[in-house]
Amino acid sequence: MLTVQNESFYFKGEPFQILSGGMHYFRTMPEQWEDRLLKMKALGLNTVETYIPWNFHEPKKGEFNFSGMADIERFIELAHRLGLYVILRPAPYICAEWEMGGLPSWLLKHKSLVMRSSHPSFLKHVEAYFAELLPKFKKHLYQNGGPVIAMQIENEYGAYGNDGAYLAFYKEQYEKHELDTFLFTSDGPDFIEQGSMPDVTTTLNFGSRVGEAFDALEAFKPGSPKMVAEFWIGWFDYWTGEHTVRSGEDVASVFKEIMEKNISVNFYMFHGGTNFGFMNGANHYDIYYPTITSYDYDSLLTEGGAITEKYKAVKKVLSEYREVPADFVEKPSAKAYGNVTLTESVSLFDVLEAISGKAEHIVPLAMEDIDQAYGYTLYRTTVNRQGALKFNSSNIRDRGFIYINGSYVATTYINDTEKSSSSIFRKR
Repeated sequence: MLTVQNESFYFKGEPFQILSGGMHYFRTMPEQWEDRLLKMKALGLNTVETYIPWNFHEPKKGEFNFSGMADIERFIELAHRLGLYVILRPAPYICAEWEMGGLPSWLLKHKSLVMRSSHPSFLKHVEAYFAELLPKFKKHLYQNGGPVIAMQIENEYGAYGNDGAYLAFYKEQYEKHELDTFLFTSDGPDFIEQGSMPDVTTTLNFGSRVGEAFDALEAFKPGSPKMVAEFWIGWFDYWTGEHTVRSGEDVASVFKEIMEKNISVNFYMFHGGTNFGFMNGANHYDIYYPTITSYDYDSLLTEGGAITEKYKAVKKVLSEYREVPADFVEKPSAKAYGNVTLTESVSLFDVLEAISGKAEHIVPLAMEDIDQAYGYTLYRTTVNRQGALKFNSSNIRDRGFIYINGSYVATTYINDTEKSSSSIFRKR
């Protein structure tokens, strides 16, 4: 098992440096998992890390999915076969720029429920989910013949709250399901005090300023082993923004400092992949920032899985400290699809009965109240008067398309600068 001795990680009784790459099985097609993992191993890494999104595995209360892209056990077994260790991050909230941070939308139906807290109603739902999820991992622990060497408790909780009982709940759940493995928390250097536990290893998330970050950890919890659970080597993109780029030279420079100090590291991301369907999340700071479909992240592999110059720069640094495998030989990639011409279309209003269900209510209901997790909701009403149609864009939580008598007339968006009521004049 992975243990801590003399302020360092030990594995199989020997000092051990975790060299990990982040890859989300739920953002990559299963047919491509092996290619990405082989490239990870060819870089010289020894571990793969992945989040586990609750809403991907329990999209509706009590209905679980662990097949296809959701076959987490297949992913673990493949990593094992290829000679990689595995770090799992199964906290119900994963962030990861993923839809609602992995929390299922059906939780929102319970108006009094307090998410990411020790509120009994929330913990009851988590416990039921864990009863399905956690037993799957026992046989995959290293001491049981599998590749799993560590698991995370919650995710960057220090940036959200300080409910110690809530964090303790997860440790108790792991013990309940006999997941006797190395546990850790991860937070930015400014949030470790709120997000840490006294008897669990604290790891850090950052993109630079290595010495400053670990000075903060040493001051808070002296003698801790050093690990960057998320070494941010790129960043995600949002709609209307420019593609984020961080040079390979910059990443390699920080990585060299990490290697000089023999710090364990997880590249976030090694391979970002794609937000399929409506699973791209959003951040709301000064305004609403919806994440784009791509999760390229300017990572070591492109969204399509190709090796980048940043990958090569990192491997060059790693080769200065240890023997690295031979370079991965890329197979010819598929050609571009070229231009695709759409020759047919149909009006939404002509196919409503075929593609949707209907709910009637005196006032508009939120999507979760009609058991709809993603996609579009069409709200319809009859207005028996003439004049101007007024609407308030602040009531739209992302984007709304407005139609009158089946004809499109306007779009309203949460980030529209004019938040007061707007009017659309329509004569009869």
